[in-house]
Amino acid sequence: MREKIKQGPLTLFPIALLLSVLMLLPDETLRFLAYQRDNGQWWDAITAGWVHFELSHYLASLVGLLVMWLLFDEHLSPPPVWLMLAATALGSVLFEHWFAQPPFYAITVVENRGFSGALYGFFAWGSTLDILKRKPFGWTLLLLVIGKVMIEAFIGEPIVSFSSVDRVAVMGHLGGALSGVSLALLYSQLSKQQVIK
Repeated sequence: MREKIKQGPLTLFPIALLLSVLMLLPDETLRFLAYQRDNGQWWDAITAGWVHFELSHYLASLVGLLVMWLLFDEHLSPPPVWLMLAATALGSVLFEHWFAQPPFYAITVVENRGFSGALYGFFAWGSTLDILKRKPFGWTLLLLVIGKVMIEAFIGEPIVSFSSVDRVAVMGHLGGALSGVSLALLYSQLSKQQVIK
């Protein structure tokens, strides 16, 4: 029986390349692709999760991808992970849109961009799959990520930040993590029914 080829680099390299190409765009274009609450376009919800404010923000996302590869390599295969990242990026922006304003939040977030919501979704997705496969640290990882994003959503600011962005989209992080758990459960069900491999 042949051992399954590790697909982490094949899965994550195109994502890192996409983030890198987008980071090279002029700031005016990045603002155009970012979520703008007051002056946004329909595509903002799709594009905002893939563009960054600054170099440190972008580099933190690349490090996040590396960490996800190290933690969840066995779950990585291109189409499911790409779809999951697109869905958690979208879920993150939509959650930020719906809940980062009164009465849920004291300050209205007017601009959002960044891949961190998708990364929180990735972390929650991988942790949930670990739980479903009865991995020993799955629950620990999931409780850590859900606890962190819930506390941050409650206090309205990040516990730890690797960026100098003024207003971090903590509600988007929560939305990404909740999307990741939901998508892992759906992925598991579809895999059991052998709809996807």
